[in-house]
Amino acid sequence: MASRYQRIVAWLQVTNNQKNLARFGGGMSFCVLTMMSMKRVTPGHVGLIEDWQGTLRPYIYDDSQLVLAIPFWHRLINMRLIPVKKRYIKEFKTKDGRDVEVRLVCRLQPKVHWIPEIYYKFGKDYGRGFLEKEASVDISEVVKTRTFAELISGTEDDVDAIAEEINQRIADACQFHKIKIAKDETSIVFLDPDDDDE
Repeated sequence: MASRYQRIVAWLQVTNNQKNLARFGGGMSFCVLTMMSMKRVTPGHVGLIEDWQGTLRPYIYDDSQLVLAIPFWHRLINMRLIPVKKRYIKEFKTKDGRDVEVRLVCRLQPKVHWIPEIYYKFGKDYGRGFLEKEASVDISEVVKTRTFAELISGTEDDVDAIAEEINQRIADACQFHKIKIAKDETSIVFLDPDDDDE
């Protein structure tokens, strides 16, 4: 065992052997880094590259495209392009100070050229971010001008008119933030949060 150790030490002391070992280590490190840099965009998504400081590259990568992203420095963000169905449930205060539960179901899709801006504003899950930051404000503005009775036990036409007003406000916010919404598929329901008969 000691003789083997001495032979290894003697081999490492030869200058050409040191150079060859350094070349091997450098070449293998480069190959491993190159392989780790190759990222593929998920089908049905577009890709963004973000560095560790939060700055995005000015490019949008198509689905199934191979992208180079330096490990530990860049990360690939897959943003879904196909329409995503989102459910949003939250309680809001009415004009008479009572709580009403609003259940919203909608289908959202980003406009491709505005994906970096949408990511900066709402994050990777842009649908949830949009509903929490923008739609909740619109719903709150409408609900606080109505009484609990108007929302829960009002006529069907009146409740539909209130839901349509919210739907229109959300569609306007989507237009501003470059997000497509399927207005015909949007469903808004008002419920009594204290009512257990569901």
